[in-house]
Amino acid sequence: MLIAVAATGPGLTAAEQQATVSEDSLPLYADEQQVVTGETTLESGTEMTVRLVSEDASSPFLKQREVSVQPNGTFVAQFDMSNVPANTSYELSAHVDGDTLFERTGTVAECDGNCTDPVPDIQTPTETDSDDKVVTVPQGGTAEIPISMSDGGDKTLSVGSEAVNYQINATVSDEDDDGEVLVLFDTAAAGTDSETLSVADDGDSLTVTATEPDLSSTLAPAAYTYRVFESRETDATPTTGTLLIEANETATEEFEVEETAEFGFEESVSNVQQGDTGRISIVLTSADAATISIGSPASNYEINATVRDGNGDDRVGLLFDTTAAGHDEPTLETAADADAVAVESGSEVALYSQLAATDYDLSLYRGTDATGQPDAIGTLVVTDGANSSTDAASDGVNSVTGDTAAQQSQDGDFEIGAGAIAVGGVLAIAGVGLCLRSIMN
Repeated sequence: MLIAVAATGPGLTAAEQQATVSEDSLPLYADEQQVVTGETTLESGTEMTVRLVSEDASSPFLKQREVSVQPNGTFVAQFDMSNVPANTSYELSAHVDGDTLFERTGTVAECDGNCTDPVPDIQTPTETDSDDKVVTVPQGGTAEIPISMSDGGDKTLSVGSEAVNYQINATVSDEDDDGEVLVLFDTAAAGTDSETLSVADDGDSLTVTATEPDLSSTLAPAAYTYRVFESRETDATPTTGTLLIEANETATEEFEVEETAEFGFEESVSNVQQGDTGRISIVLTSADAATISIGSPASNYEINATVRDGNGDDRVGLLFDTTAAGHDEPTLETAADADAVAVESGSEVALYSQLAATDYDLSLYRGTDATGQPDAIGTLVVTDGANSSTDAASDGVNSVTGDTAAQQSQDGDFEIGAGAIAVGGVLAIAGVGLCLRSIMN
């Protein structure tokens, strides 16, 4: 079932501005491999961005995928939602060249078992049902993809696509002139530093021209379309086939890859008390620099800064001084001396009092500009310092003498009373003396 959603797009008339999202894609569960599919009136090959963004300040997240419109007008985007808590509200949208194709809201559903979605086969420009165009291999095994070279010249092999979140391209050459190149595709090596593509015959050659993405597990069992272009260019119509990877649990267990953190905030929510200095941990991965924006006009405070990693750990610990915020003292510093932070001139909002206790938006951008859509979002929670601080005085105990307030009050009253009695006695004696002197006179 497809749900129609209002949309805009380049070259579309008012009557044609329509996009659809498959109802079978929803709900999205708090699990990995959540697949969003739909249809659009955009032309085949159009690049579009499918975005998921949290609408819950307590569980902020931003996920987006770049996908291509298929020849039949469909699109497929895959998301890992395993780190998103159930019952988190979100907005699902799609964008092309700055235009919004559709927007709709939903809530992440709780997963009671295996909630992963199957990845649908992606339609390609040329379809074929010939058995010799289907290459089957068990997960973790090595597939053999034959490429006819009878026409001469170099050819380009492309396996997968952005729609299935895996793709690798290579140019092949028949240097021994036997009319064929047998390409070996190692599914166990896919997405790792090991060699994924090679040739069976030492007389032939292969050069990877578009590197594959890093994978944290064995390449998923699915049907991956492969395309063969008649030259080094990929703008012509290719011949196609299917690489069918069958499930193999053993391969998944044996696959070991060091997982690397994604670009963004190490913790989606950072907490700090008024008057204290909080820490915002930023993961840069391969980015040379990142620009962070703290606050917004709605919260009456904002500051932008660019951070850089100087010690090679791909992370920056950013210190936020709530006392200095909005004043002349430096608000931001880095925890490590080797790292660096540069506040954008004029970006900090001046304050005439202490930074308010409230939630402040965190937006993180790759590079040195805080423009466009952020690559990651989070929340800085500033709590009320007056209500959360306690010390010995709040318990009525003097920090010097150790006496309680009641004891001090009682001791003070006794001292005053004794003094009053002493003064009264002196006055009484003085009065008697005056009287005796008067009588004698």
